[in-house]
Amino acid sequence: MGRPMKASSLNSSRMAQKKSLMKSSNYSVFIALLSIILAGCKQEIEIRESAFTAVNPLSYTDVIFKSERDTVLVATFSGRITERIRGQQKEKLLINLQNEIYSLAYEPQNQLLYASTLQSGIVVIDATKNTVIDRLPVEGSWISNIYLSKNGEVLAGLTAHRQNYIRDLKKDQPIPVPEKISNYRISGLDEQGAIILKGNGKFVFWDAQTDQFGKELTGSGKLTDVDGSGNMLFLNNKEFQFYNAKADSLSFVKHHPDWPYYYKEQDTLLRIPIQLALTDGKLTDRYIFTAGVDRSIRKWNKMDGQHLGDITEHRATISAMDCSPDKSQLVSVDLKGGILFSEIDQE
Repeated sequence: MGRPMKASSLNSSRMAQKKSLMKSSNYSVFIALLSIILAGCKQEIEIRESAFTAVNPLSYTDVIFKSERDTVLVATFSGRITERIRGQQKEKLLINLQNEIYSLAYEPQNQLLYASTLQSGIVVIDATKNTVIDRLPVEGSWISNIYLSKNGEVLAGLTAHRQNYIRDLKKDQPIPVPEKISNYRISGLDEQGAIILKGNGKFVFWDAQTDQFGKELTGSGKLTDVDGSGNMLFLNNKEFQFYNAKADSLSFVKHHPDWPYYYKEQDTLLRIPIQLALTDGKLTDRYIFTAGVDRSIRKWNKMDGQHLGDITEHRATISAMDCSPDKSQLVSVDLKGGILFSEIDQE
């Protein structure tokens, strides 16, 4: 027979068992919570495709740089537009539209801010006086993403009822949509102001001023960014694809390798081997940045798709990102009102 266990050893054994049970219990609770979170994620994926009614009013819906870097404008579900400065916790309220805001566009030359809303069309704001100076009607609908040409003369978007919206801001009037593009839907603008249309399994560039078609390419997914060289980034649920304009071809397809979930009870970042939907993406001179429901931003090499690093400080689904005009800084916002400034070239 073995010797009876000493009291001290017995107590140590019981404590170890207790810790093991507690850890096991915590893990079981975590798994249960994980299934709930995953179910909730499904609702957050379409954050910019429909009305935001009944969602956290403090959530940030869009963000856009106001200066070369460090200063941005953000919008909330509740209709507030505020200024956020890097390193400052307090936000500065510019205006409260008391209307759900979906998308922002900023024209720096005249310091005009365009805000796409649920009930008031597109509101035009003088950013120097923080006053509404105009309201551009969107008949019977709203626009989840608005696009402004670099020269500030054309504003475009796709309404929730899938109608193309194009406005000549210089003439202050709508641009008629010709019959030949009736089967296409507006997906964005390029650096030269051409409207990018999606339809019939391809993307087509169309000049609204001259009514001429330009380049076209075969592709699918949601166009999320176009850079100055004509490179394009597409999101397709959990994956993204890069279009290389110089090679005139679609390149690599990638997805986030895991879900870096912050387990608060253990103050630990868990790497869960599943992929969740992507919500936004941005192109810079050398990199691709993608964000998703997994609350992370991933950095990729633009030329070969190599995964270079992660940004994991957000604690909610990332709703929008923007790059500074000089392409040195990335800003991101989330559905819990979080904001993060990141240096693009930082390793």
